[in-house]
Amino acid sequence: SGFFVSADGHLITNRHVVEDPNADYSIIMNDEKKLKAKIIARDSMNDMAVLKVEGKDYAFIPLGDSDSAVIGQTAIAIGNALGEFQNTLSVGVISGLRRTIVASGSASGPEELSQVIQTDAAINPGNSGGPLLNLKGEAIGLNTAIAREAQNVAFSIPINQIKRALQSARTKGKITYPYVG
Repeated sequence: SGFFVSADGHLITNRHVVEDPNADYSIIMNDEKKLKAKIIARDSMNDMAVLKVEGKDYAFIPLGDSDSAVIGQTAIAIGNALGEFQNTLSVGVISGLRRTIVASGSASGPEELSQVIQTDAAINPGNSGGPLLNLKGEAIGLNTAIAREAQNVAFSIPINQIKRALQSARTKGKITYPYVG
């Protein structure tokens, strides 16, 4: 999964979704139209990647403020569950903030992710890279991992961390540390 963050064709997903540097990537729109995507940058610290497709006037999801998220607030996860069910939506609450987890499933091995948002909104394999939304329809997180030994324990990278990496990628064509901005 992934989502547009600007009308000019920039979108984000997880790095582990597009980690093969030798692959050609395309996105499939809701109308089944297939667009060639260029990887602008991969952020190994936040398991996120910035992609670009040609064109303009794409419908995008506005980025919210993950620092204002509170435990108990409604959270909505969107993605392509199991890689089969397009635009799956699940609703839950934010269950925890500023968690540190070790995420597995990447070809490059386990990675530690810090400051993540915990939610009980169902995130399934195939939902990685989709948005975690607040009730205003703003992305407050990038869905990234689940606890396999539990039910409905999922994690999203806070969108404020993503914003800094996205700005760096858009201005420099790569993600640099510390982030631009």
